[in-house]
This record gives sequence, C-alpha cells and structure tokens, in this order.
Amino acid sequence: MFKSTTFKSTAFKLTGLALPLVLAAAAQAAGEMRLALGFATTQVGGQTVGSYGLANITSRDSSGEFCLGYADRSPDHVLTLEQDFTQLTIAVDSGGADTTLLIQGPNDGTVRCNDNASRQNRDAQIQDTFSQGTYQLWVGSFDQDGRHRYSLKVSE
Repeated sequence: MFKSTTFKSTAFKLTGLALPLVLAAAAQAAGEMRLALGFATTQVGGQTVGSYGLANITSRDSSGEFCLGYADRSPDHVLTLEQDFTQLTIAVDSGGADTTLLIQGPNDGTVRCNDNASRQNRDAQIQDTFSQGTYQLWVGSFDQDGRHRYSLKVSE
C-alpha cells in the first residue's frame, strides 16, 4: 500500500499492477527557491526531461521571443521573490547542450523565454527586472526527449 503525497507522481502499469514513482522530498525541495534582495548567488541542479512542447504554454513570450524546446508538463523549479528586483539573471549551464528556459510570472502570467544566451552559448539565460511573487520555471532541451544534466544559477 502506498501513502498519498502531494509530490509529482507517475504511475506505470506492469502486469496489472500500478507502481507509483514519487519524487523524493529532498529533490522536490531542491527545485524550490526563495530569494530576497542581497541574496548570495543560488544554484540548483536538474535534468531536462520531457516531450511536452513549451510552445503549448505560449508560442511567444511577452517581448515577442519564440518559446522553443521540450520539457515536462510541470515546472522544474519554483522561484519566490520576496521583493522587486531591478535586475536578476537566471542562467542554465548544461556544459554545452542546447537548452531552453521558460519563466511564467506570478500575477498576470507574464512569460519570458530564451533559447540561447548568445551565438557562442547554446544554454538559455534570461536577464530582466522581476517583480515580487512566485515564478514557475521550465528548463528544457531544444531537441524533443533530450536529456541533459544542468545547473540553474540565479544571481543579482
């Protein structure tokens, strides 16, 4: 018998039995960040997984950038900002894989997307002003079903 939990879970059917796979509490907590002005640069890790097109959330972000790539249907990380930030950088480092980043805002659903930080860097990066609130972050792969380990770095 399995205990009910609020974490993401997936059930696989194997010879008539349903086997739930539940994310460990430590892994879930690592994906949640709470930051205030003057914080030390924060870094969390993860792996791009999924075949859900980020364009299903929105095809273009608030500034007209295309929302490209594939990720899980659920956000990979949750970022809560306790104050407004005049400049915040959220950067993916996968060691050279082609990653994407989609950030959905707290109140009005504002979306920010990025595919490449620069012509030389295929990892995603978003640098912008951010209002106080809770943001959902999807880190994806440019290629469908691409699996890449990454670290996500947040700095002022």
